[in-house]
Amino acid sequence: MKEAADFLSQAARSGQRIVVICHRNADPDAVASAVVLAEVLSELGTQARPAAADDLAAISEAVLASFNRKIELNPELDFDLAVFVDTSSFGHLGEYGDKLRNSGIPFAVIDHHKPVEETKQLAKFYYVREEITSESELIYRLLVEMGVKPTPEQASLLLAGVISDTGHFRFANPETFTAVEGLLRAGADYNRVLELLKPPTDLSRRVAMLKAAGRSELQRINGRLVVFSDLGSFEGDAAGMLVRIGADVAFVGSEEKGEFRISGRASSEFLRETGVHLGEIMEELGKQFNGSGGGHAGAASVTGKGSLEEVKKQIVKMLQRRLNRAE
Repeated sequence: MKEAADFLSQAARSGQRIVVICHRNADPDAVASAVVLAEVLSELGTQARPAAADDLAAISEAVLASFNRKIELNPELDFDLAVFVDTSSFGHLGEYGDKLRNSGIPFAVIDHHKPVEETKQLAKFYYVREEITSESELIYRLLVEMGVKPTPEQASLLLAGVISDTGHFRFANPETFTAVEGLLRAGADYNRVLELLKPPTDLSRRVAMLKAAGRSELQRINGRLVVFSDLGSFEGDAAGMLVRIGADVAFVGSEEKGEFRISGRASSEFLRETGVHLGEIMEELGKQFNGSGGGHAGAASVTGKGSLEEVKKQIVKMLQRRLNRAE
């Protein structure tokens, strides 16, 4: 932690132009981390700005608007250093990631997902703590190590990231609550954040959840209930919903013009009893289907080229192998 804090402090004080960038369809954890770290680095004396590849999730846009923050999409390659947050590889930046990689601009990784060896080999600095439950918690810990106290609004943004990425604390551990206590002491507005993170209740989301349930296909793999479904939006929400109503693990995807994206979710009991890591499965799928994937043990995603049916067959094979080893 000290090494990472020192690297960031030195980068800021060296006067380098820095972009703190997060993945496509950036969630509240990603945008909060990028915005707060960029602000802190700027306060230390450099030109730093937050960015994301391609787009933001709707809820992230609402969180940023509430705190009067903005984030740049696909920034011009006019900076000296890129710092990846909540992003484990160039693949999670889509086409922009290819441009950044080909530019030769140095980059650093500050992340909490499963490490990616190729990214580690290319990075100027690489710091990954997979056991930390959210990127926002990791950023908060780094600020503490740097001797920086977040403002109340920065603390609120980071709290939003923690709550969002832990599924409202379903995946929290004792260290998560220690960080939350620190953010509250720094002035984070807990009630305001909870209000912002309320799931959308609009008609489109309700219809999507019903469609996902109606299209679901149940398979039993080594006695485990595995559910597949297809949906054009809210894939992660739908996979989580299918787990809450009884699936051990659920995969919800969409396919368009020969490309797919899939979100997976698993119950805590399934993870504890089997040792399956969805992030590993998604990373492997990304490599097989010329895309990118990764994530946490219980929540992960992948994009690539191919059909959902082909990918589903591979997921079944991977789960069978892993569950056979677990027994």
